[in-house]
Amino acid sequence: MTFQILLQTLLNSLMYMSILSLSSFAIILIFRTSTTTNFAQGTISVFGAYIVAYLFTINHVNVFVGLIIGTVVSFLLGFLIDTQIFRRSRHLTPVGKQMITMGLVLFLSGLIPVIFGTNPLMIPYLIPVTQSVNFTLFGASYTLNGHALLATILAVVILTAAFLALKYTKWGLGVRATASSEKVAGMMGVNTRMITAISWSLAGFIGGLAAILYAGTVGSVEQNLMAGVQVNGFLANILGGFGTFYGPIVGSVLITFFGNTIGYFNSVWKDVIVYGLILVVLLVRPFGIFGKKIIKKV
Repeated sequence: MTFQILLQTLLNSLMYMSILSLSSFAIILIFRTSTTTNFAQGTISVFGAYIVAYLFTINHVNVFVGLIIGTVVSFLLGFLIDTQIFRRSRHLTPVGKQMITMGLVLFLSGLIPVIFGTNPLMIPYLIPVTQSVNFTLFGASYTLNGHALLATILAVVILTAAFLALKYTKWGLGVRATASSEKVAGMMGVNTRMITAISWSLAGFIGGLAAILYAGTVGSVEQNLMAGVQVNGFLANILGGFGTFYGPIVGSVLITFFGNTIGYFNSVWKDVIVYGLILVVLLVRPFGIFGKKIIKKV
């Protein structure tokens, strides 16, 4: 594979790479603070995309205005789920919490057609595909469409802000303390209820943004829009390691880039080969690339 093809493959991967990175970070944020894998992340995210599509299709609201409203709704939905549901079940086992997220999938899946109908709703690119960035490097021409560029910029800005907040703010210190041990963090004076509420809200916001960006590439919104993204989001967390916040981002980049690179040669076997490679990595690193075995002292 020549350098030109490799670089264009990377440019073509930026759109899905950005969406998957946002979704993976939302999943790990909830996992580290609420000790559960949120199977409802994709459904919560698509709810925000439905808001944008409904405002755009039915009420002809500007798509950027709809994006703001949709992400705010996703933010509030995450907040309500934590304060009204998970706060009352914080002492359940991780499996019990997972069952609650599965129940949320069923509830939201039934609520969406009641509110928005059963037909897919149209949603456009945030920036038309015709508005693309073209440049020349080492005598070769490359193209990146405007929507993908905007998605990449938004993902980089949001994830950078999130990591800076995790490292330098009081909320970030609380998140890291809660991720280590919610009980001990509470004993040390950390307001774990506030930490989990903000974490769920941010996960809703980030996931909603990812769904809106992804819906623009598909052209419409339907209930299973984020199903594949959620599966790959879990795989990215497993590959990078559930023990870190940055591991899933690296996992997202690797899955997307290698998937598109393999797809260039053989699109039929792409997923099989990618998932097979992930399995091989996990046989060598069972806790993920950056994961570490937790040793509990008795």
